[in-house]
Amino acid sequence: MPLPILTERLALRPYDPDDVAQIHTVLYGDPAAMRLLGGPLDVHGARAAVERYIAQLRREGYSFAPVIERETGLIAGEAGLYPFAGGGPDVELGYALGPAFWGRGYATEAGRALLAEAFGPLGVDRVVAVTREENTGSRHVLAKLGFIPAGRRHAWGFEQLYFVRERRRDDAPAATI
Repeated sequence: MPLPILTERLALRPYDPDDVAQIHTVLYGDPAAMRLLGGPLDVHGARAAVERYIAQLRREGYSFAPVIERETGLIAGEAGLYPFAGGGPDVELGYALGPAFWGRGYATEAGRALLAEAFGPLGVDRVVAVTREENTGSRHVLAKLGFIPAGRRHAWGFEQLYFVRERRRDDAPAATI
C-alpha cells in the first residue's frame, strides 16, 4: 500500500516514532475515543502500538497509519489495513478518530481510500471489519462503505459484529503479479 494516500481532506502516511505523543493525546489516551476499543492506553501502550504498525508496514506493505487533516496538519486518528485480529489471513479495515474529529465523515473518507488500495495495489478480493454492537457510528460507516453483516467473531479481545466487503466490478482491478 503506497503511502502517503491523499484524499480531498486527509492524508495517510507511515507512522513515525515522533507521532506517539500526538496520537496518544488525540486517540489512545482519550477515554471517550477508546471506550469501545478496550480502554485508554498509557504512552507506553501507544508507543508499542505505533512500533507494531511500523513493523507491519515494513513486513507486509500495509498497516495502520495516522490520519492527518490536510488543512491543519493535525493527527485526527488512525486508519488502515491489518491482518484480521492481528493474525489474518483476512485483511481487516480499521479506523479510530479522536472525539474532536467525529462527525466529519473522516472515517468514511479514509475507508474509501483504503478499500481502493486493498482492491488495487494489494490485490485482495475481500476485506473484513469488526465493531462492537453498541458502536452505531462505526456500523454506519461500514454500511456506507458497502460492508455486509456476516455474523460475529471474537477479535481484539471482544465478541464483535463481523462485516465483509467483497471486491465489486466497479472497484479497482486486482494487482497483477
